[in-house]
Amino acid sequence: MKNQQTKKIPLLAMAGLICAVSIATPQVIFAKQASSTPKAVTQPTKNNQSSKVEIGQKCRIPELKLKENTYVLDYKQSEITGDNIQDNVILVGTKEKLNGKLDTYARDLSIIIQDGKTKKYVKYDWIFKGSDGKMYREIGREPNLIIGDYTGNKVNDIIVTAPQGGNGGFVDHLILTGENLNLKDVMADNQALYENSQAKFSVKLPASWNGHYKVNPISGAEADKVMPFAKHVVQFEYVTKDNKDSEIMMMISVFTKTDWSRLSNEDGPPVGSVIAEADGMVYVSTTPQSNPFDPKSKDGKMFDQLYQDLNLNKSFELIK
Repeated sequence: MKNQQTKKIPLLAMAGLICAVSIATPQVIFAKQASSTPKAVTQPTKNNQSSKVEIGQKCRIPELKLKENTYVLDYKQSEITGDNIQDNVILVGTKEKLNGKLDTYARDLSIIIQDGKTKKYVKYDWIFKGSDGKMYREIGREPNLIIGDYTGNKVNDIIVTAPQGGNGGFVDHLILTGENLNLKDVMADNQALYENSQAKFSVKLPASWNGHYKVNPISGAEADKVMPFAKHVVQFEYVTKDNKDSEIMMMISVFTKTDWSRLSNEDGPPVGSVIAEADGMVYVSTTPQSNPFDPKSKDGKMFDQLYQDLNLNKSFELIK
């Protein structure tokens, strides 16, 4: 979905909406993931031979019936299944050629594990639900694999980072546990779902947000005081580690189409980005311009991480 930039009014600066984060190397604090539970497809091999795996080369595993333009994006050897035998972990995705060179973006991301003992393959397709309710395959700019024991069960897990590009520095994360070749999305059960029946939208919040935020929903005349012309305003605030202070990480405002057109045509810097339109209403997100904390402090680092962990275009959904 394309973001539509709109106009900003001075009142927002006074309201403390000053936060955006610069692009940074992904940190393994793990919160972003698929917005819905992806599917896993198990395929046994027809022989006991391991195929040669080379990063940047096409991935050819006949029994998995991969697309012709499927490439190996990253590759690790590690004990994943819990039998103390090294397994092959392969991150794959489709790529197109642009001006004779392969695009840096990969689509249709999937994780393939080859059991080191049985030589069988398991393929896990990374799928998410878009704000329009449709299911989509994950994409990423130069995605990569990290292997480590995230769950604490003394068996290595698979972490996939998928930078989304752009100025927001958003990075999607997927964490899979593969014990006994039973691939499971670790964070699917840990996401919090915020629903606002009056404003008719929901947001699936990353697992990393748990215990670090509060929500302030405002409607009617009070919403208009925070954001002129808005019928509803929902503020998502970061709560400091000492629980004594909070700062807004994101605000979602809901306008009638007429009011939004009037506001967005006013002079001044952007108010925010349109994330959805339905039934004559426009949903707009306003995100920060700078970190309100010292970036080197614990709160500053956590604020940056939580901000990066939320990809609103993938976690926002309209309620019918």
